[in-house]
Amino acid sequence: MLTSSYWRRPLSALWSMGDVFEIKHSFEDDHHVEFNALQDRIIGTKDQMANIYDASTGQKVVSLYDKDYCNNYAKNIATFNPTDDLVLNDGVLWDLRTQRPLHKFDKFNPNISGCFHPLGLEIIVNSEIWDLRTFHLLHTVPALDQCQVVFNNAGDVIYGAMHEEEEDDTAEDYHRSPFGSSFRTFDATDYSNIATIDVKKNIYDLCTDKSDCFIAVIENVTGEDVPEESLCRIYEAGRTREQGEDMEEEDEEEGMDDDEDDDDQDMSLYQDGDDDDDQIDIASDSEASTIEDEENDDSEDDDDDDDDDDDAIDDDDDDDDEECTIQ
Repeated sequence: MLTSSYWRRPLSALWSMGDVFEIKHSFEDDHHVEFNALQDRIIGTKDQMANIYDASTGQKVVSLYDKDYCNNYAKNIATFNPTDDLVLNDGVLWDLRTQRPLHKFDKFNPNISGCFHPLGLEIIVNSEIWDLRTFHLLHTVPALDQCQVVFNNAGDVIYGAMHEEEEDDTAEDYHRSPFGSSFRTFDATDYSNIATIDVKKNIYDLCTDKSDCFIAVIENVTGEDVPEESLCRIYEAGRTREQGEDMEEEDEEEGMDDDEDDDDQDMSLYQDGDDDDDQIDIASDSEASTIEDEENDDSEDDDDDDDDDDDAIDDDDDDDDEECTIQ
């Protein structure tokens, strides 16, 4: 596995992946490294110079640099073509067999030095698409402006991380993310824009897996200072977000705040003795009212029974008087 950094030594390194990660080879001065197609060579970038190493031994094989051909791109990245016989460095095409420059492409932007299309017939330098056979400009794609291009494994989708505009180009700027917080996707056959994805965090790098199902994005939330920590977030390619899923983190944070507020409210209720007394008094008054109502109902029933008994006695007395008279 290859890693690169702008500020930590060694700037780039090749790691062995086993039970533990160990540095196999280090490339002290190259701020960017990548494999060739066969992964038996490593190409590193140091300013406007391209250094090619043997992947097994870590020994430098050749350096490609010619001051008369330099374009001096601020974000230069040297790269192999799909057949590993050509190198594009600082906007200049090199033949590895002769180790000589073949062509210098016109410079229309200050940052992006360009890359090869996986089909091997075109070179993309910022928003300009060049024919590799004739070195003629085929067309321009304005949406690719200031995008560092990464192809998926199949070569039919382009991911473009957009560079941020920088006022000053000092050493401290290397501590910052070279990109903004969003990247774009394009159809690699006609360069039509598919979508723009905002991850809401500074992007340091992105790449796709061999199955093209997932995208790994190195993100960081810090600004100009040296980041204390970063994270690698995995995105699933082609899956539509569910409603509200993009606000999941914000909802979780708000939920934590709400829980804390609820706890505070609960504690205030328990600590307020007057509220408890009021609840007890209300309950007592209600119970007392219910008891009085029941006693009143019982007394009324007893009065009714007494009246009925009196009426029955009077009726008996009248009957006795009538019997006596008849006799």
